Amino acid sequence: MKSRTRKPILEKQTYLKYGFVIMEHDVCLCPRCGDILNAGPGYQPKYCSECGQKINFTNIVWTEDKKLGFADGRGQK
Repeated sequence: MKSRTRKPILEKQTYLKYGFVIMEHDVCLCPRCGDILNAGPGYQPKYCSECGQKINFTNIVWTEDKKLGFADGRGQK
């Protein structure tokens, strides 16, 4: 049922910005294969690049990345 439009799965993930700032951001996953979609507020693909599932991004609220802290104790007093 790849031709039926489905909403992506939103998941929170963390990454290191500048090598020491821990950031949290939303990642969109394909509801069929679980592949990470290259999506954001400026670009939303119509299909998954891995399996071809049709994707619908209506009513998806994009949020800014959130700073969680610093790695290795940097920036703490």
